[in-house]
Amino acid sequence: MSIPRRFPIVGILTGEGGEGKIFRGDGAYFKSLQRKVKAAGGFCYVFTLNGVREKHIEGFAFSRKKQQWAKMACPYPNVIYNRIASRDAENLESFLLFKKEMISAKIPFFNAFFFDKWDVHQILSKSLLSYLPPAEKVHSIEDIHSFLSACSGAYLKPLQSSQGQGIYRIRPTEYHFEVTSHDGSAELCDKTVFAEKKYPFYEGYLIQEEIISDTYQNKKYDLRVLALSGKEDYHIIGIGVRSAANRKTLTTHVSNGGSILPFESVSERVSMEELEMIVSTAGRELASHYGQIGEFSMDIGVTESGPVIYEVNSKPMPFDEPQIQTRRINKLAALFHQLSAGKSSLRP
Repeated sequence: MSIPRRFPIVGILTGEGGEGKIFRGDGAYFKSLQRKVKAAGGFCYVFTLNGVREKHIEGFAFSRKKQQWAKMACPYPNVIYNRIASRDAENLESFLLFKKEMISAKIPFFNAFFFDKWDVHQILSKSLLSYLPPAEKVHSIEDIHSFLSACSGAYLKPLQSSQGQGIYRIRPTEYHFEVTSHDGSAELCDKTVFAEKKYPFYEGYLIQEEIISDTYQNKKYDLRVLALSGKEDYHIIGIGVRSAANRKTLTTHVSNGGSILPFESVSERVSMEELEMIVSTAGRELASHYGQIGEFSMDIGVTESGPVIYEVNSKPMPFDEPQIQTRRINKLAALFHQLSAGKSSLRP
């Protein structure tokens, strides 16, 4: 296997396509990255594990002339941008073996895997405990009863999920639990028979205290904070604001009916200095535990007492705000160049 080092060669690793697609992922995002890396003097291509060969990789580059993706034999990259979108795919032996070989060859693997919510909570508790809602890992129905005896409401979240999938809110009344799905539909469950209901809360979930957050136009909102590794530290690249579809829905994700707000509409309610501190501290702690972390995003709520960290994501989705996405692509291309030239490393 020949590993080029003279100029940036970036491989965007993604999953196999389906329904007529040659690969999974945001093609427009990949094309923008390819153009930026090329403008910086490098080469960027998309590939899947099925394209990996002993001495080269069969990848895809977008042809502006033909306006389509062209398959070609590509050299092994000196930076891999991992955009595998499925946790199941990352657990396959083929992925684990490939990742091990690339890391052994000292090729930066950017980012290596999805985060587990409970692991992240424990890691950040060391330095950012006051910014985290109280949370526990669920092992049995008794854990839920015990947790709710000390608070008025909580969220139940799958440890390995994203975009609000599988989230429930649960609030206790005298004889019932009010269980609300992400779309706002609610159901009253008798406490004595709650364990017999359909909810799969006994394995692979954490319970997190419900936080009363700020609202905008009577709907809750949160911040999507994008962070990238720099030469010395992690820095905020952009902040998006997402508002819930209505008063009842649990999440603010656009895919669940949420809407986009300009940051200027809530910017006076948050401290940029405090957010920068949170991002810097979280990035260093995560990199110290996991190894190489190139970028991440944080879902942060705004409360009367300050910001609260809801979640941290290792593979941020493309941002809808053009200015944030453009800055992200520019910073990524610069970081790829630094990494390939050996001038920088993904923290720590």
